[in-house]
Amino acid sequence: MKKSSKIVDTIIDYLKKGNPTYNELQVIPLDQSLVELGYMDSFGVIDMVTFLEGYYSITINDDEITKEKFGSINKMAKLVEEKV
Repeated sequence: MKKSSKIVDTIIDYLKKGNPTYNELQVIPLDQSLVELGYMDSFGVIDMVTFLEGYYSITINDDEITKEKFGSINKMAKLVEEKV
């Protein structure tokens, strides 16, 4: 299993614990923006950043919290993988 797929699993587990909506989804979109799909708001983004920083002992800079770098679960995992 690739490191990034473990990170994806960690992100999905965290999302499911914090928001029951994710438990109802048949497939959690990995390459689409959770914000654009309406599954995450700005508070959810900040919460995810805080969780990932604490869990992986990394720092995610404000300029990295963009659709291009943080806009999907796979993009979040890639960013984390680059930092650990």
